[in-house]
Amino acid sequence: MKVLFAVDGSEHSLAAVAQVGGLLSAERDQVALFCAPPSKFFSSASADKTVLERARRSLVDAVFAEARKRLPEPLQAKAETIIADQHDARNGIPAAADAWQAGLIVVGARGLGRFERLLVGSVSRAVVHSSRIPVWVSRASGTPAASGASKALQVLLTCEDPQQECKHASMLEKLTWPTGSVCHVLSAIPSLFAGNVPEWLQQQARSPDVEEMVKAWAREHDEEIATTRVRLEAFSSKLPPVFSRYETEVVEGEPSGVVLAQISKQKIDVVLVGAHQKSRLSSALLGSTSDAVLNHAPCSVVVVPLPAR
Repeated sequence: MKVLFAVDGSEHSLAAVAQVGGLLSAERDQVALFCAPPSKFFSSASADKTVLERARRSLVDAVFAEARKRLPEPLQAKAETIIADQHDARNGIPAAADAWQAGLIVVGARGLGRFERLLVGSVSRAVVHSSRIPVWVSRASGTPAASGASKALQVLLTCEDPQQECKHASMLEKLTWPTGSVCHVLSAIPSLFAGNVPEWLQQQARSPDVEEMVKAWAREHDEEIATTRVRLEAFSSKLPPVFSRYETEVVEGEPSGVVLAQISKQKIDVVLVGAHQKSRLSSALLGSTSDAVLNHAPCSVVVVPLPAR
């Protein structure tokens, strides 16, 4: 797989290189480092253009050199470098990925703040919304060594419909997961009355007819959960053997809340979510679940564009 790392010298981008670089193989993967130097440093009208270009190149080379250090040694010498023709990283990153024919874009994101505001940087968000290929938004913690391939990972694969399977599962076998890593495969089933009947009304005395109808709903709901569990097990059994084990779980509740709760419960390191395209002519637009996970998950998030429904 060809992986494009967007780097700007920040610890967020360098930690992203260390985290995802540790999951790549020098034998089967190619790496490119992309940098878009800030335009405000190279826009002086009075400065000599040659001096500006040398300064620009010096800054970019320093960023690339530091990013290479975060890659596994076999990949350091093989890493290509791409300097943005334009200073707008929001457009430059997807454009460079398309031109280089990358299969994955990796960007760093701010960690959760004290007030959980601005959880994803503007560049990261723009890249996710416009990219036609998967984007890994890294929230790596600790030192680069702690984020590398030696640490077993807890991975969460969200599966909206096991019967239709989830096409973003194909990302699993494109990476080399550390020994001992576990993949949790999750489906969320809306609660029986979720969004349909106000909670206060659920507590009111009901007529025999209403009671009978509710019992019928409950039976159908229980059957749906049981069927989903069977389908999820069948789906998981077909996943590539790239993890020590797969664990499946069907949970009742609003999907984004279920996913975020599971991330906390299982201490997830990376979550994979699909984002359906709105139309054939548009780029991937995030749905409510993928958007909520991207905004609020304390771990890295891989957003995979899916065909329009």
